[in-house]
This record gives sequence, C-alpha cells and structure tokens, in this order.
Amino acid sequence: AVLNLPNTASQNDIRERYRALSVIFHPDKQHDQRTKDTAVATFLDIQKAYEVLSDPFLRCVTMPPFRPQGLKWKWPADLRSKDNEHIKAALDEWEFDRRHETLEQLLQPRGSVTCSINASSLFAKGDDSTSNSRNVLNRIRGIGTTTFGVRQNVTKRLGPKTTVAINGHAQTGPRNITRTLTGTLHHQLSPRFALEASFTPGFLQPQIIAAATTYNDNDNAVVLRSGFIPALWPAVPPFLTISVGRRLFRHAPAQGSATWTFSPGSPVGRLELNVHSSKPFDLTLPEEYTPAPDPAEPMFDNGPGSITGFGAGVGSWSYGLVLHGLESCFTVNYSVFLHELALRLKAGLEIGLRGAAYSISAKWNGKRSAFSTTAGVGNWGVFVRLELSYLRQKWALPIVLSPENNGTLALYSTIIPSTALALGYHFILKPRRRAQRATYFDAARRALKEERSAVMRDTENTILLLREPARRHVDTERAIGGLVILEATYGPASVDNETAGLDVDVTIPLQALVHKSQLYVSNKVPKSGIQGFCDPAPKVPKSLRVRYMFRDQMHYAEIPDLLPIVLPLRGKIRPLFQ
Repeated sequence: AVLNLPNTASQNDIRERYRALSVIFHPDKQHDQRTKDTAVATFLDIQKAYEVLSDPFLRCVTMPPFRPQGLKWKWPADLRSKDNEHIKAALDEWEFDRRHETLEQLLQPRGSVTCSINASSLFAKGDDSTSNSRNVLNRIRGIGTTTFGVRQNVTKRLGPKTTVAINGHAQTGPRNITRTLTGTLHHQLSPRFALEASFTPGFLQPQIIAAATTYNDNDNAVVLRSGFIPALWPAVPPFLTISVGRRLFRHAPAQGSATWTFSPGSPVGRLELNVHSSKPFDLTLPEEYTPAPDPAEPMFDNGPGSITGFGAGVGSWSYGLVLHGLESCFTVNYSVFLHELALRLKAGLEIGLRGAAYSISAKWNGKRSAFSTTAGVGNWGVFVRLELSYLRQKWALPIVLSPENNGTLALYSTIIPSTALALGYHFILKPRRRAQRATYFDAARRALKEERSAVMRDTENTILLLREPARRHVDTERAIGGLVILEATYGPASVDNETAGLDVDVTIPLQALVHKSQLYVSNKVPKSGIQGFCDPAPKVPKSLRVRYMFRDQMHYAEIPDLLPIVLPLRGKIRPLFQ
C-alpha cells in the first residue's frame, strides 16, 4: 500500500517505484518546514516497504491474508532457505491451521459417525449356514450393517468460567431409530469446584434432566451425578453415580478410584474399583542419571529424538474390579505411548464370570488427524474396530467377524493388525523419524555457522585467553605423569551421518581446568556454560569425549551431558608415590 503497487508487481516495478517516491519524499529535498516532518515519516515508510518487498520471504508473509501482521509472527528459521513454491505451500498450511483454530475457539465442534458391520458370514462354517455358504458371493452378500449412528457436539464459551454445549445423536438399528438432543451448561465456580446441568427435550425422547458436581484438587477428586425422567417420577427413581478418586502415595503417581452407579434396573448397583499409574521413560538419558521424581504430567523436549522413535514415552498400567452380578470381572490394562512416533500401543485382559476376553489396539496421532485399530476376542465373539479422525471429526467402523469365540479367527485378527503395524512402522514412521532428525540437525548446522557466529566468536576469543594457562597446566602435568588432556570434543551423543560436523573442539578449555591431576565439573552447571564451550545443537542429548594420559597410560572417557565431569575415571586413580 505504501508503494501503491499490485501484488503481482515484479522486482523491477518495485525498484522503479521506490526510486521515484524516494526522490519526492527525501528529507534533503524538502525546503518547507511545514511539510518536512510528514515527508520524513513517509520516506521511512517507503524505505521499510522496499526492504520488505525486496526480500522474497518477507514479501510472501505480508501478502493477503497475512498483511502487515505477518512481520510480527515467528516463522520457522529454515523456511527462509526454501524456494517460493515451498514458502507459499507452508504459508497456505499455516493459514489453514489458523482458520481452523479460530473456528475451534468459537464453537469447538466435535462429531462422530459410527457404522457397525456384521461380517460373520465371511467366516461362517458350512454347517452353520445355508448349503451355499461356501460360495464366496453368498458370503459377501451376507455382510450387512447392524447400526448406523451420528453424533455432533458444539461448545460455546459464554464467559471465562461458563460454557454451553449442544449434543445431538441419531442412531438407526434393525428395529428402531433413536434420536436425542441434549443441552449442557457448565460453570466453574472455582479452580477446584464445578457444576453442570443438562436437559434433554421431550419432543424427541422422554424428557431427561441431569445434574453433576465435581471437586478436584491435586490429590483428590469427587464426582456426583444424578438424573431423572419427570414423566416417570416417582414411579422410576433417579439414577445416581458417585465417583471418588485419590492419589495413593505422596511421591508416586499411582491413583485409585471407586465408582458406584445406581439405576432403576439394578437395585444393588454397580461398583467399580480401579488402580492406575503411569511412568515416563527416556532412553536417551544416561543409565547413571536418575531424574528427580515428578508426579506432574511429563513434558518431553528431547529435540530430534532417537533414530528408532522408541527413545521417550510414557508407560501406563491399570487394574480394575467390577462387581455387578454375572457381569463381575477383573481387568488388567497396559499401554505405552511413544512420544517421538506419536503412537500409543495398548493391551487389555478381562476375566469374569462369563469368561475371558482380551483386546489389543494401536493409535497414531498426527497434527490434525488420527488413526486407530483394535482387535478383540471374547465370549461375545471376535471383532475389529477401525477409527479415523480428522479435525475433531471421527469415523468409526466396528466389524463383527464372528458371533462366537473362534480361536483360529482370533489368532488371525491379532496377527494381521500387528503385521500391518510393523510394516507401517518400517516403511512410514521410521523413515519419517529419520527425515525429522535430518531436518533438525541441518538447521542446527546452519545456526552454528551463521546465526550463532557472534557466540562462536566469543567462544574463540575465550579459548585464545585460555591458551597460555592451558599450556602451563599441560607442561606441569606431563612432568609429573599426571592428568594430560590430549583431545576433547563436545557434541551430539549419537554419532552418525546426521550429526556430522556438530562437534566442538574443547581441548584447551578442559586443559585449563585441570588442577593437581584432577578435573571436576558439577552436573549442576550445564557443560555449554563452561568457559570456552558452546551448545552446538540445543535440545539434543550431548556427550563430552575425552582422550587423556594419566600415569603415562592412555585413557578414553565419554561423559553424557547430565553427568558431572570427573577425571581420571573411577578405578583409574592411583597414589602418586607407593
């Protein structure tokens, strides 16, 4: 707008208009003091506009729909090195995400579509079906839809503590059609205490009124929920659910919960007891390092992560007991979430009065989409469930493979998804993980050479100042056969083609730290903060590699970033005089 040019203007057009306007508004050309201040301000705007439009990247981020706000946003550093097509594609994706986030903040829509399929005819035995059951076409024709349901939820924030939600649900079955519409009002009275009320109008189904109250602090949680049908009151008493949860140990994340549900159809009620816990793991940390216990939810920030993608995650387990007549059972569940792959694997086992059942599942979460698959076996049969989510909209496809516990079919329903998961990891997830690591280290390499040139200059100047003290320490230690640092580098812990060129020579800084044949630096001080050191790759697990002489013998030490520097290594120290 400052240069009055169209979005399609070429660089020559921009240059010519800049020169023409600069001559008009240049401060040296102004002789009237009344217009000079205006001319100076306009000239500065022209200069700034020319600098922006002369830079291909800045020109892209100031085009519609970004406008001048695009200069204020923080863009990825590696985006500047891309060509115009990649920049435009990245900006289009960013604009799509921004619009989606704006829509989500306004309405927070959630929806699901569930289509249940009965495919048991494909695997039915000849004796259990018609005489033509072995015919492939007849088996395919036997596949049918049992239920089809649609659910949509829209949430609107009325204030900082109050939200209102409308939930609609419709489902068709072999004999009936169910339709419900429910409105819910949620108000947060305090950080620990909340109230909720819901109402289902009576023009679609019997009118239902429900209310709930929740109390939650760091260690305890209580939920009380109740509801009733006014048209059937007092013949049908209200349903009631009471749930109590508590953290079991002060220094451990294990939690226990008890839930009792009373409904008109179950006078005794249903009691559920559950104990669950989770523990984060990070295999990129050194074995000798023991992090302080933190019951809070773990936040992983291990930079590029591991090559395999199995480096960091959370392992969770739970045990449960359900007491409800013939439905009483004991449940065990274990899951592991692989943070670097955004993949969750889960296995569950249920043993009850009606028999045993088990299930396995895998779920992958992307930035805007997710996919999961579950296979289960029990006395009710064999099933497979597929789910696809995109922008908070979910499509579910439960498939019944057999109405009875078929051992052979259960084996295949477990092996096939597991094989598909292994192939997907090998051909999709693992190559993507390697590409992410390569991109991260390329950016770190560029930053080390370009953006951090000032930091590198300061480091080099510090090394020059340490050169003479380091030489004196080496001469002194060599004369008594003490600790002599021969070579030392500081860089990424993993050594491969991706991390090549990211090691920093720290021989002189370490030589200057040797005192009386000893070298000690606490792990409370980051190694990148030692004089003469710098961080070649932020957020990447790093190690210090040292070759040194002690008592005229060659030694090698590799010290992870989170451990203190102690040289000579334990077991290598001998008395100076015997």
